[in-house]
Amino acid sequence: MSETKANHLFQHSTMGALVGAQFAGSITFSELLKQGDIGIGTLHDFDGELIVIDGKPYQIKSDGQAYLKTPEETTPYATVSHFQPKLSFEVTGGKTRQEIEAKIREYETISPNIFFAVKLTGVFRSVDTRVVPKQTRPYQPLVEAVKKQPVFHFEEVKGTVLGFWTPTYFQGIGVAGYHLHFINEDRTAGGHVFAYDMLEGTVEIAPQTDFHLQVPNTKEYYEADLNNPNMVAQIEEAEN
Repeated sequence: MSETKANHLFQHSTMGALVGAQFAGSITFSELLKQGDIGIGTLHDFDGELIVIDGKPYQIKSDGQAYLKTPEETTPYATVSHFQPKLSFEVTGGKTRQEIEAKIREYETISPNIFFAVKLTGVFRSVDTRVVPKQTRPYQPLVEAVKKQPVFHFEEVKGTVLGFWTPTYFQGIGVAGYHLHFINEDRTAGGHVFAYDMLEGTVEIAPQTDFHLQVPNTKEYYEADLNNPNMVAQIEEAEN
């Protein structure tokens, strides 16, 4: 597989596949990281949250702690990009998530109809995260797997929130709206973000000019029944 260009979004598998309990790893990190140096996703056995930062993959496990992954380990679902920001602004004096998202929408080159990557680096007044626990075979559907997720609250913490905006019409391929993960500056803790307030730092944005989707090349994926009429509703339930 050839390496993608800067700000070309690469995704392995789909949220629809996760709804259908396709939790077995199907791409190695050595292959995935050819396609991007920032990203988010999950791990083999749906074991926690994946965040790729500075070209390194970290697993946030259900204890809330971060662990650096090896090249041969795998993920069933991930989205990455070679991040080259085209827009940025500074946060001073504190801003809520809603205020930051409103500021992003002010840029003429940002539209809800395109993919874009976001990276927030600095000091956060608070970050609230959750982490999906490891699953075992036979895998339960996504809506069951996420029913018991530990949550973590960070205050006055340095770190990075990063992820992607996905257009609504791509729901099922990805997660519509913002899908963000967090890792602290020490690279020791983090999770899937559901709330944050930023005190100070930098917000960088990179519109994604191309989108490449790779489906898993596995017998299990080929034979799975992923034609779920309730897929969109189940994604929304799992994310909210």
